[in-house]
Amino acid sequence: MTLALVLLLALDGGAAKPAPAEVPITVSSRTDKTEARVGDVITLYVTAVGPVGTPVNLPRTLELSPFAELDDQNRKLEERELGDGKMRREFRVFVAAYEPGELTLPGLEVTYIGKSGEVLSTRTQPIELKIVSLIANEPEPTLKDIAPPVRVLQQDLLLVYIGGGLAAAGLGAVLGILVRRRWRARASLRPEPPPRPAHEIALERLDRLGAGGFAEDSDHRPFYFSLSEVVRDYLGARFGFDSLEMTTEELIEELRRRAPRELVLGEVTGWLTACDLVKFAKISPSATEARGALETAIRIVESTRPRPEPTVGAPGAPPTPREEAHA
Repeated sequence: MTLALVLLLALDGGAAKPAPAEVPITVSSRTDKTEARVGDVITLYVTAVGPVGTPVNLPRTLELSPFAELDDQNRKLEERELGDGKMRREFRVFVAAYEPGELTLPGLEVTYIGKSGEVLSTRTQPIELKIVSLIANEPEPTLKDIAPPVRVLQQDLLLVYIGGGLAAAGLGAVLGILVRRRWRARASLRPEPPPRPAHEIALERLDRLGAGGFAEDSDHRPFYFSLSEVVRDYLGARFGFDSLEMTTEELIEELRRRAPRELVLGEVTGWLTACDLVKFAKISPSATEARGALETAIRIVESTRPRPEPTVGAPGAPPTPREEAHA
């Protein structure tokens, strides 16, 4: 064997073989709606297409600001083989926004395992969403201009009013005596008025809380104390248990037993946890966050209020036995 042949074989045997090309995955994302209200549940779909044997995952904690994931335990994954060694994986994530405006849902990082065992990642595209407010005078209410004075000609009817007032007073006294006598006769037989629905009381209290406005330089922690108390009191009255002395975990557990189909428990849990952070961690929220907390409280009450039963004969009501016999 010649020296040239020995050198040629040595060079050929020592050459580095190129690593096999990594087969990437393709990812995309979409939402079930392009416009939502503050606090509404938005379903985010993240789709990944790649080799069947390539594990694909989402991070445990997602960077979604200004959105928030409602409950990472409720994530869902659907898989379907496409043929040719390809697999389609679709993750479903439930998110919500707590401030109005034209907001951007950022792209999500999707991780997968390469052929050599290394962790690789790619990212979905961001999504533009419109979030609208529940409060009518949001965000910058202004007063109308003062109207100019108007000249008014009026007659002096003071004596007529005095005479009419005296006559009305006399007639009212007579009617009052008659009504009082009848009332006393029927008072013992009159049933007690039914209690007011819990949602009506809660919505009135929330309306009074929001009437004070949300100044940027104010401390909104007392507002969160009152807001949390209203919602806790309402949930207990609505579903029949004493909720004011419970912790957040105890309250959610009681709701899970009593109203599994009435609530989006992830949304209620996230809202109560945010209120607890303000109350006990001494976090000072902004005016926008306070407004969003109020709107979510209104939505929780509105979505869980009792719905009236359909009356017989009304559209959509079940048919009566006579109607079924004729049919």
